[in-house]
Amino acid sequence: MAYQTHMNIGGVHIEIACADAPILPEPDAAYRPFVCSAPDAHGPAGIHVRLALEDMPDITTMRERFNTHESWALFSDGRRRCIVLAPAAFGGQPLWVARFEDDPAKVTVYCSPRVLRTEGGRTCVANPVRYPLDQILLMYFLAERQGALLHAAGVGIKGRGFIFPGKSGAGKSTLTRQLAQRTDLRLLSDDRVIIRKHETGCRAYGTPWPGEANVAVNECLPLHGIVFIRHGPANAIRDIPDQAALENLLPVASIPWYDQEVMLPILSFCEEMIANTATYELHFKPTVEVADVLADLVSG
Repeated sequence: MAYQTHMNIGGVHIEIACADAPILPEPDAAYRPFVCSAPDAHGPAGIHVRLALEDMPDITTMRERFNTHESWALFSDGRRRCIVLAPAAFGGQPLWVARFEDDPAKVTVYCSPRVLRTEGGRTCVANPVRYPLDQILLMYFLAERQGALLHAAGVGIKGRGFIFPGKSGAGKSTLTRQLAQRTDLRLLSDDRVIIRKHETGCRAYGTPWPGEANVAVNECLPLHGIVFIRHGPANAIRDIPDQAALENLLPVASIPWYDQEVMLPILSFCEEMIANTATYELHFKPTVEVADVLADLVSG
């Protein structure tokens, strides 16, 4: 019987199973709200991950498609893809290799002995389905299912979801900290969100990858607006056209530019999302009064 643990991120159920060793409980507080129980037989399709404590696949004949030169790299060989985590701190030797073909709904993660731990006198495995692997798998999984990962804060205002895209340093966590002082707002995330299309429109999901404000809430809200943030001497918001919004969105979307088959559907989804969502530019100063500007936007 396989040992299992389960997560739900962005409405995607992720099942992690290992036949060889128990899987350790999640140690990261940001991830714990995303740990869940097994779905029933009629639950939504998701990602199934098998942890293997056996020899890693040979990637020497595969083509390197992307390399962060810090931690992970992606290799491909036709339909097969391998993600390799080999941090420099570990001498460049892989901690694990994740392999899937085409759709990452079925993934095998080959774990090195360095992800094993001894707990209570028995050998256990630390769950490798966390950053960066979970983000990469979700990026691929959502590409063909009308969804995307964005560098953005997510906030609920009167039951409506707003996202605030921006690169590191743009002010997402600063803005989130100011909005957190208002009890009438619901925070989802201060750094990354998942957007998915549903029958009634797009929805914004919190994720377990927080920024400096440490906001990671496992909830979702209907997407009502996309607000690009800028620091400024005063709080002010204005509409922006779709073309400008798309140009601002693409640099903060998780898009595998090195993988055309996956890149194109994500680009198509981003275009559709912009076309069907109100887009704004917000200039703000780091004071709680910025929440009033956003509340007026919803009421207007």
